[in-house]
Amino acid sequence: MTEFIKRNIPLITLILLSPTIGELLSGSAPPLEFFNPFGFIILVGLYGLGALIIRELRVKWEKGWWSILILGMAYGIIEEGLAIKSFFDPNWMDLGNLGSYGRLFGVNWVWSVWLTIYHTIISIAIPILLFELLFPDKEDERLLTENKLGIVVILFIIDVIFISLFMTPYFPDFFLYFFTLIIVILLFLIAWKISPDIISLKNEEPKIRAGWFGIVGLIAIFSFFIINITLTYLISEFIIPIILDLLVTLFLLLLVIKYAGYNNNSYHKLAFASGFLSFFIFLSFFQELNGVFGMSVVGIFFIIFLFYIRRKVLSEQSTSKVSKLIE
Repeated sequence: MTEFIKRNIPLITLILLSPTIGELLSGSAPPLEFFNPFGFIILVGLYGLGALIIRELRVKWEKGWWSILILGMAYGIIEEGLAIKSFFDPNWMDLGNLGSYGRLFGVNWVWSVWLTIYHTIISIAIPILLFELLFPDKEDERLLTENKLGIVVILFIIDVIFISLFMTPYFPDFFLYFFTLIIVILLFLIAWKISPDIISLKNEEPKIRAGWFGIVGLIAIFSFFIINITLTYLISEFIIPIILDLLVTLFLLLLVIKYAGYNNNSYHKLAFASGFLSFFIFLSFFQELNGVFGMSVVGIFFIIFLFYIRRKVLSEQSTSKVSKLIE
């Protein structure tokens, strides 16, 4: 068993990163709930296998980050639309006023757009990004054989069906559900067909300091929560929060394209991810004060974890510089 774990550390790390960030750190599933054996298996089967499948398809198809982002959207729609069905259920426990605000034709539109963006960034993109920083030698290497990938896909589908049938009793109109499935299929086709360099980074080296990427990440995730929680109580036209969500997302994409650079950008990637995660780390201590047991430990763990990755990235950059000087 120990030998199996050692041999598959990269695989296990990727599988655990997504649910740990998307559910545990975010506070959606606090420690007592997250580490409940049954709930843990369900979450790993959904988040972990979802992130693993997306990462493996990206490598298999020889695609880039555009493919990951498109598949991340598909994942968000699968989780919230097909499995949990919060896109449609007006009484879903996490909705708050979004069960009525922005609800039209049986769809919770503000929630649907926001959660699709959330899962794309937080549940898929950041875990895969951190995985690649932890294991840079695995960036373009398959973790699964074709047969094992097929088994993982089947397990993921079983998990989604189980959640949909037995854990979330609400069932939307058949055509809404069918249309959602069609959108997911189309997104997978787009991710498969899209050129890896359809829109490429503009510069060879990053053009702004890594710290600015961290600040932008923090401001972005804070803005998303202000838009989708506070603003929805102040503005009657629900299209405005949706437009603002899309504008913030567009701004993030343009920032990365224009300033990230495609060489020596590992520290910038880490700063960007850390900006998003620092928001949840900060909130974890307040959740502890509100009686959510164990969240401060989660926050401290992620602080240490991000510093560990930072040390690893800086060490690899130093080694790279020395190698270039020798050459």
